[in-house]
Amino acid sequence: MVNPLAPPPRRSDGLADDSPWGWPAAPWWRHPGVRLLGFALVMVVGLMVFGTLAVLIAPHSDAVGATSELAASLTAYFAVVIRLEQRRHPVELALHRWRGLAAGLAIGALMCAGVVAVVAALGGYVVTGVDWSRPAVGEIWVLGVVAGVSEELIFRGMVFRLTESVVGTWGALVISGALFGLIHRANPHATWAGAVAIAIEAGLSFGLLYALTRSLWVVIGVHAAWNVVEGAVFGIDVSGSGTGRGVLVSHAAGPALLSGGRFGIEASVVSVACWTLLSIGCAVVLVRGHRIIAPSWTRHRRLRPAARVADAG
Repeated sequence: MVNPLAPPPRRSDGLADDSPWGWPAAPWWRHPGVRLLGFALVMVVGLMVFGTLAVLIAPHSDAVGATSELAASLTAYFAVVIRLEQRRHPVELALHRWRGLAAGLAIGALMCAGVVAVVAALGGYVVTGVDWSRPAVGEIWVLGVVAGVSEELIFRGMVFRLTESVVGTWGALVISGALFGLIHRANPHATWAGAVAIAIEAGLSFGLLYALTRSLWVVIGVHAAWNVVEGAVFGIDVSGSGTGRGVLVSHAAGPALLSGGRFGIEASVVSVACWTLLSIGCAVVLVRGHRIIAPSWTRHRRLRPAARVADAG
């Protein structure tokens, strides 16, 4: 029986199992670079349109503003998937694989709780009270749903998936991870140390989890649960965004290397170590299962002799 969370790659096309055949034999508009550019253009237009509507509807609402980002990313993703790739039922978001969301939520919540527990035991996290008045619904929506869905559609659903079809799994991990860390450098309390840390831990781990499961449900769940538990529960700043207001009133203590400082526990050496261990585990499973996608030039070199044999037959 095929594992719905981690289906094996197809051997028929030599590409990632969720990438439609189309390179190098398909029309120019099916090239990964064209699809990425198309996604970026639709995303920018969507942000302008939905952002304007958000300002008109509720100019001072963070939740409404964040929703415009979610709407833009969903529109751009399905525009590329349905129109350019002609996949009406993308495997990475197939409804019958929704259980991956529950698995991802569990992984994200447990990882966050475990990291905070270790940091607290070492004196880097201190709780000073409890505040049940926090508007949890808004925090869950902005930190969990919007950030989890939008960022995973962009970085795993588009950047990783499409670059993997050209430079292979390892190259796509480096590219998507670096971009994921760099985008978080723009947050109000961000540091270069935090951006590098989140590129190593979340950028690589989320990419490897996606490569292992070929499911956006899983990585969306991991991402959303980590953010919500970190910010809305433990009251820790999420990736330097200034959203550390949770049920637990807390503050960082000790060296920033331990606590992560104002960036949040993503910049903690404990977090980097824990996520790196998860990354190593995923990488081992992928390698042993022969599920690493080779760069396109290697795949095509291997496929040419097979094609000549087929033509001769």
